[in-house]
Amino acid sequence: MSKTSKRRVRGIAIFIVFLALAATIMQFQRSGAKAPSYSFRESQNRYNAHKSVNKAKITFSTSNPSDAQSGIDRIMSQKGKRTIYKETVGSFGAYIFTIDKTQLSSIADELKNVGSVVSQVEQVDTSLVNLDYDSESARLASYEKEQADLDLVRFPSDAQNRRKETLHALIHQSRSNLDKLQDADNVLLYLTISPVKNRLSTLQIVKTWTIRYFSWLGIFTVGAILVYFGAKLLMYFLALMGVKGFSTTGMGSYTYGGSYSNYGGYSTGYGKKNRKVKRIYKDKDSSKDEEESK
Repeated sequence: MSKTSKRRVRGIAIFIVFLALAATIMQFQRSGAKAPSYSFRESQNRYNAHKSVNKAKITFSTSNPSDAQSGIDRIMSQKGKRTIYKETVGSFGAYIFTIDKTQLSSIADELKNVGSVVSQVEQVDTSLVNLDYDSESARLASYEKEQADLDLVRFPSDAQNRRKETLHALIHQSRSNLDKLQDADNVLLYLTISPVKNRLSTLQIVKTWTIRYFSWLGIFTVGAILVYFGAKLLMYFLALMGVKGFSTTGMGSYTYGGSYSNYGGYSTGYGKKNRKVKRIYKDKDSSKDEEESK
């Protein structure tokens, strides 16, 4: 093999090596991008917007999402008092429901049987701690009586109209407080479930990279060989079909320099030969020529 051919083969081999490496990296990036994901934004907003004296949030992960979802449905049906939000998408899930605050620890223990509790947070609305249900009920009754008295005024003044608007806001706030105080013994539970991400060890990662790299290297090598011999075969068929510029011997182009040089040699040799040329003039009489020659 000539130096030029060796240089070309070496260049193609280096190109295939880097091409296989690039394909391996792209395959790993795509496999990571295809990992399932889920956004808990909507359920989080609902949980934050809902007012309750006691709140709890449990973040839960499991390697068996189907069993975990079935277990949560069972907990909601047996221990849940009121379901506010529920959504399951594939291996993910978000649940908001109320339970008795004495059941919170037992629910966390049940979840640990089918997975792991990543985090558990409990919150208490301090603005309602100093409120009493009976006193808040009496306050609401007073606001409603005052509003009823103002409604009886046929031509209220500006001050009375402003007081009616204030009473409307106070009544709404008092009723909301009573609703929360009724649930003082309950907990608003926000439960999220997500699958456990499989973490590969360093040895497994290196093994997977090596297998994929050599797979791509073999694919590109075979492809380069097929392209080379395919091009050779195409040139052979073109030469058989009489396409100008291809030959069946060596798959190279026709050369005409050799035959032309031979022809030139022949003409040169032809010119060197000493030949006598007899000139015949038509105007002269042939008899006179004979006499002159005598």
